[in-house]
Amino acid sequence: MSDYQDEQMGDIARMLGQSYAALATVCLNLPVPVTLPTGAVNSEDAAPAVRRVVEIVKEMPMPERTQADLFSACVYWLGALDIYSIMASDYHSVRGYSAVANILAAESALQDLAEWLHDQQHPGEQQ
Repeated sequence: MSDYQDEQMGDIARMLGQSYAALATVCLNLPVPVTLPTGAVNSEDAAPAVRRVVEIVKEMPMPERTQADLFSACVYWLGALDIYSIMASDYHSVRGYSAVANILAAESALQDLAEWLHDQQHPGEQQ
């Protein structure tokens, strides 16, 4: 791989890790807490855990819009992980842009979910 390719792959790997850590934190604060693997987590551990969250979203005692935020965060993150995996064996910079777009969408949904959770834990408080 070229230096640019290595740099792009490294940036995406870091973004995936940071986004996953944020997802794990949010999941711990859900009305029914969900514990995702943390620490030195690889995709073989993280992906099945995130898929499980997707499967139980509808059971969460939250408004439908908030359930949609959790669902979106998970599936966008999983999509980014899939794209990253494809890039490892069949690199193309456009795939990198797609992975980053997925991560940004996941983070946006996580932010909306985190704001809702904050409002639930601190009613009447302005952010």
